[in-house]
Amino acid sequence: MSVDALFAEWLQADALFKIVEDAGRLDRWGDSAMTVERASALASKEAAANEGERQLIFFGGPLATEEHLLPGEWRHRRGQVITVTIDRLGYEEGMDVFVLFAQDDLATGLSTVTVLRRL
Repeated sequence: MSVDALFAEWLQADALFKIVEDAGRLDRWGDSAMTVERASALASKEAAANEGERQLIFFGGPLATEEHLLPGEWRHRRGQVITVTIDRLGYEEGMDVFVLFAQDDLATGLSTVTVLRRL
């Protein structure tokens, strides 16, 4: 199989970085502020800036790791955002959470789902 030379060169090139900062958080946390790097195949600087802003919003506040027993199979949703609606813990209106891990129990039809949520 042959690969276009320009495409091959692009695949082998060093990554380009877009730094997105939040002055308020830097003032608050100083040298202990978290730095996150993500490598992805974003096609433009604008897309990288948008992704940086999205991550600042998500990681910007306190986060909680929680475990829920949910009906159905959730293992395939690892690494995705889901909406959980339950009658307690602030989930009454539905809350978007990030699935860290899920253990499906096919015998009971329930899954233990570990999620990350913003407080």
